[in-house]
Amino acid sequence: MPTEYENAVQGRELFNYFGNRVVESRTTGGQLVAVKVKPQGGFVRSEADMMNFASQQSGILAPHVLGCYDVEPEIIATVTDVVPGQSLDKIWHTLNKRQRNSIKDQLREQLRFFRTHTRPYIGRINRQTTFNFLDRLEFNFMGPFESEEEFDAWCLARVKSPIAHALWKRLLPRMRAKGSRFVLTHGDLAARNIMVHNGQISGIVDWEYSGFFPEYMEYALATVVHDCIEDWWLPVLKEILESCGFQRSKFIAAIKNRGW
Repeated sequence: MPTEYENAVQGRELFNYFGNRVVESRTTGGQLVAVKVKPQGGFVRSEADMMNFASQQSGILAPHVLGCYDVEPEIIATVTDVVPGQSLDKIWHTLNKRQRNSIKDQLREQLRFFRTHTRPYIGRINRQTTFNFLDRLEFNFMGPFESEEEFDAWCLARVKSPIAHALWKRLLPRMRAKGSRFVLTHGDLAARNIMVHNGQISGIVDWEYSGFFPEYMEYALATVVHDCIEDWWLPVLKEILESCGFQRSKFIAAIKNRGW
């Protein structure tokens, strides 16, 4: 039997992945829209705020947010315009080398646009908290953090071994880049979240993990934190993203609570 969550919004299903369900619908005025439906306990409006911020910046291909609504007492829907095309995971293996290189170049350009947008803190727009992507089985939040030192201290508190804690406490100051910036970060550049239409990236969707983070975090999230980025896509991402460095990768791995 369909659940209340599955029945909350009717329409052609565009996407359904671990509770992220997107259906195609129409407004009362007849406009074709995409509606992302999530249980209230698994969604916060700051995700929509981040996607809307990104969509308003020149060059960034994020869906434009038309509204965020309570459709049932425990269910929230975000309405955006429809991104044309297919997700990259469905077409990558049909592309030739030239077409693949074009997609990689376009994604590099998107990342360049991301990095032009900064904040003096780690968090979401208007100093909102961000999704805590290190808690693997719980839906928690973190921040905002006013400095990288503050963020590192919060991360370090997750290290339970006294020996490892002392080691990382000594190493962390050396790992911080001088003049580190907190840049717009998507946080989940899986191929399923990159839409392509007529050989061009038409949109980057699902901003659940987004926020303003140190520049290394886009790489760390893709290569260390996420367990569900497509195996064949991960080597491509490593070509495109700037590495966070061996020590930072090991530290992120140390504080990641797999929970399985």
